[in-house]
Amino acid sequence: MSIQKSTRLVSPQSGLQTRFTAILILLLGLMLPGMAMSAEVRAFVDRTNASLGESLQLTVSIRGAGGDVDISSIQDFKVISRGTSSNYEMINGRTSWEMSYNYTLIPLKEGRLLIPSLRVNTDGEIRQTKEIIVEVVKRGGEKAEDRDLFAEAQVSNPNPYEGEQFVYTFKFYTGTQIARGANFQKPSFSGFTAKNIEGEKTYQSVVAGRGYTVSELSYILVPMGPGEKIIEPAVLECNVVKSRSRSGSAFDSFFSDPFFGRASLDPKILRTESLKVNVKPLPPYNGDAKFSGLVGRFDIQAKVENNRLKVGDSTTLSLTVQGTGNIMDAEDPEIKVPQESFKVYRDSPEESIQTGANGYSGKKVFRTAIVPVKAGQYSLEPIRIAYFDVSKGQYETRSTQPVSLIVSPSGEKDKPEVFSAPSPAGISVKKKVEFTGRDILPLKESLDSLENLRTLAPSRFALFLLTPAFLFLAARAILIKTRRSDDPARLMAERAEKALKSACSPEASGEEFLSCLYLSLISVIFSKAKTKGESLTYTEAADILRSCGYADDLAKQAARLLEKIESAKFGGVTMNKEFKEKLLSETKEIVRSLSQ
Repeated sequence: MSIQKSTRLVSPQSGLQTRFTAILILLLGLMLPGMAMSAEVRAFVDRTNASLGESLQLTVSIRGAGGDVDISSIQDFKVISRGTSSNYEMINGRTSWEMSYNYTLIPLKEGRLLIPSLRVNTDGEIRQTKEIIVEVVKRGGEKAEDRDLFAEAQVSNPNPYEGEQFVYTFKFYTGTQIARGANFQKPSFSGFTAKNIEGEKTYQSVVAGRGYTVSELSYILVPMGPGEKIIEPAVLECNVVKSRSRSGSAFDSFFSDPFFGRASLDPKILRTESLKVNVKPLPPYNGDAKFSGLVGRFDIQAKVENNRLKVGDSTTLSLTVQGTGNIMDAEDPEIKVPQESFKVYRDSPEESIQTGANGYSGKKVFRTAIVPVKAGQYSLEPIRIAYFDVSKGQYETRSTQPVSLIVSPSGEKDKPEVFSAPSPAGISVKKKVEFTGRDILPLKESLDSLENLRTLAPSRFALFLLTPAFLFLAARAILIKTRRSDDPARLMAERAEKALKSACSPEASGEEFLSCLYLSLISVIFSKAKTKGESLTYTEAADILRSCGYADDLAKQAARLLEKIESAKFGGVTMNKEFKEKLLSETKEIVRSLSQ
């Protein structure tokens, strides 16, 4: 039996097409199951019970697609972005892809706090997560000696009079190492005028047998009306350094340090207790002098520049009101000057006011120019001010010494008398005009004297006419150049461009890279507002861009990028090459969009 072999010829091109088709079918078979799944979003926290000062982790997961999470609706928590992570799986030919957005939440108050439904934009579609309730309780049962850090607030006088100044003091106690650059949120001080006492105090203190470093901030408060008033809690956000032991750097000032490093940080939020202030009304005033509105302790002095004058001369009367209290509210004291004998011209007051541990103190000088219009001897009545003395609990009056002025008549010059000879009555003195002599310069008496002494070339004549225009244009160019050099918008735009170039430098460290991105982003935002600045909050950045006419989406995108940069800077995010390239690309895109 013979076996015959049959041979089939296949062209190389046909074989290539067959293999390509097979690979395409295989890839589609692997991808279609995953692509058929619709995007799914969900939000969850690591725990639903927390104490004030503790943090919890929020994760927003998007399965099957990428997306953008809007966290602006979260109001009961301070939100810190912790970056994103992704997970790709393929099981039994089915693929799945999940993108997770991670956040740290710090409760701002106690009670049942709500994490609202969050909007997630996936492939142009808006999806919503479910609401989450978190129970936040006040931290209790902790002994004073066991606390690593805490904050408190106090007032120097809980029962002031209306208009009486007192001092509000915030103290932060730390017995462990914290990252510098803590964020202090002062109370709104509703019902008071508030002025920060410049300079942060730092000193050592012992509480319950344990040593602490105390950082102290103070404000001068002045009640604007009587009644019971509440000073809201002050809030301090900080990061505790986990990986480093307590050392000398823990006892330095922390309110102004920019960047700590890449240590492991545990975010904390501290709140003081609210303070109740009972403002007493001022008692009725029955004095004969006008009440000045000043509350504290004050005095008044008068000084005249020159008390011997002539009519028409002027002298300056200076009144100085000085003391402690609301000196800035002092008004012009009443000066009684005879209106028929003097003209009075008041000048703007000059003030020199200082702030210190005891509040406002200083002086206010009121100057008045006095011009006599009648001669005589005058004595101006003492000038008085009435104020409320808080140390005595009653009204007091202070007055100056009488001011004497001696005015003599002004020296008048003799008036020139003009005489004219009378003409004889009835006889006309009109005479025929005739030449009686020659002027110093000879007059031209014939037409032949009119001759062109010198001709001007057309080019010179045109140059003569155009010279003022050239001078005007040159002056205008100089003014424009000078004005442009001081233009805040241009200066901030140049700073944004320079900072972005520095961020692109391969020699830039992780800290310098993030600082340059932050500087570039806030500088381009300030350039749109046509002002200068050094820092912005996320809300302020978005508000500025909206007020400048930018779309709400772009404003939110810039605010989220600013938050991401700050979170990376203060949150200890690992700075790998991929993360830096992505953050740099996002910053470039936002800066380019805002610069158009």
